[in-house]
Amino acid sequence: MRVCLDYPKIKWATQDGVKATLTIIGRIEADSGRREDIAQYPHEAIRESVINALIHRDYLLSATDIELAVYRDRLEVISPGRLTNGITPARMLTGCRASRNQLIKDVMRDYRYLEHAGMGVPRKIVKGMRLHNGTDPVLLESEEQFTIKLLAGTRLAE
Repeated sequence: MRVCLDYPKIKWATQDGVKATLTIIGRIEADSGRREDIAQYPHEAIRESVINALIHRDYLLSATDIELAVYRDRLEVISPGRLTNGITPARMLTGCRASRNQLIKDVMRDYRYLEHAGMGVPRKIVKGMRLHNGTDPVLLESEEQFTIKLLAGTRLAE
């Protein structure tokens, strides 16, 4: 996996390529004056995006890598290959699923990286981003890649 960073204060920690710790935003609580640290993106949304990229990428495109790109206003997970078996970004939002790499999916499920097949996008990515900062992820399919963009947003979770 290739990591592209365009942000001055990023910490990147990885364990099996699925955990990420990104910029922490500090907020001062009004009533106590204490500082509270809030992650810029929900960890579950990042984790699910990376796991989806690992499971569903097109491994026949061998000269390409999964990319995690962090910018000031967004985080992008870019997976080589188009969506498979009639899946579209709109259908993904409803929980529709189809696996390109069944064996990888089964192994990830057996090691408990997956809970409910097909529901990670609506339950973890979309719901997580809405609760965290009020934004919706952007799902884009182009000629030879699929991209999930998590927007930084301006509203922090309470």
